[in-house]
Amino acid sequence: MALTQHHFSLNTLQWITVSLGESTGEPGSVGWEFDLSTFLPKQPVILGQVAEAGYSSVMLEVLPTQTLQSYARVVADSGLRLSPGYVHIGLPEEFDRDHSGDPEAHFRWFDAIRRRAEETTYMGLDRVFLAADMAPGRPRIDDAAAIGHAFDRARLDRVANVIGEAAEVLRAEGVTAALHNHVGTWVETEEEYEYVLDAISPSLLAAGPDIGHLAWTGADVVEWVAAHADRISDLHVKDMDLSIAAEARATHTPYFDVMSRRFFLEPGRGDVPIVDALAGLPEDFDGSVIIEVDKPSMEPFASAKASWAWIAENYPEAAR
Repeated sequence: MALTQHHFSLNTLQWITVSLGESTGEPGSVGWEFDLSTFLPKQPVILGQVAEAGYSSVMLEVLPTQTLQSYARVVADSGLRLSPGYVHIGLPEEFDRDHSGDPEAHFRWFDAIRRRAEETTYMGLDRVFLAADMAPGRPRIDDAAAIGHAFDRARLDRVANVIGEAAEVLRAEGVTAALHNHVGTWVETEEEYEYVLDAISPSLLAAGPDIGHLAWTGADVVEWVAAHADRISDLHVKDMDLSIAAEARATHTPYFDVMSRRFFLEPGRGDVPIVDALAGLPEDFDGSVIIEVDKPSMEPFASAKASWAWIAENYPEAAR
């Protein structure tokens, strides 16, 4: 299909991960700035650079340090549109919570989902990426990433149940959830992603893949997008060095050890067959293609411009 400027958006990860160096990259660590009040004055500058790079849209990201009204003003001043944001949900037991016999605690487990629904609808959107959570200390972060390490079918069933409940909470607020795969979570491999999608009705849960993370696990992303095109509402696009991915899978490398290498790259500079994968989207696709560079190979603004240059080269309609 002919993707246009309307389809493409940017997640501003470049600006918060450029200083990570050898640190983990987890929220709260050096370089992860979204949660810090000091990021507030940077936000309008960054959104201005996103627009200057060529984008007309940026991924929704209301900072925990700002109100909805403040965020709306910053976005309006930038002239950018918004594309769907992201929310994750975990298993209570992994936080030493037992909700059996405690309906109040179970209800409150989904408070963050309700807040993201509120942000989404306030900003005029009706879709959100929904993922299983990830956290340091878990085997797919600390021991081995992208291979389905420590797989447990019963746990995956519980993850599917929680994802389904979260999707119902979102739907009650007028928001459609799109299941997002992510290396390091319990929905990591192609098989796990398929399992959860199959467990929940398409009328409740769309697909919102990250084709870079699928490629990291060794999946054929061209085939995957073509096979699921009718269920995909929006998607994330990453490029990376797939030789590093293959080596890391073979050696059972921890998540942040992979990330610390020159692994993530701007679109077109790695090996993910992005153009071929996006060609599998249906002709009437009206969702967002969100570009992500988890760790830029250059200065953040230059990374954003290089990413847009790739879009303009491969999708001339987007540059008009």
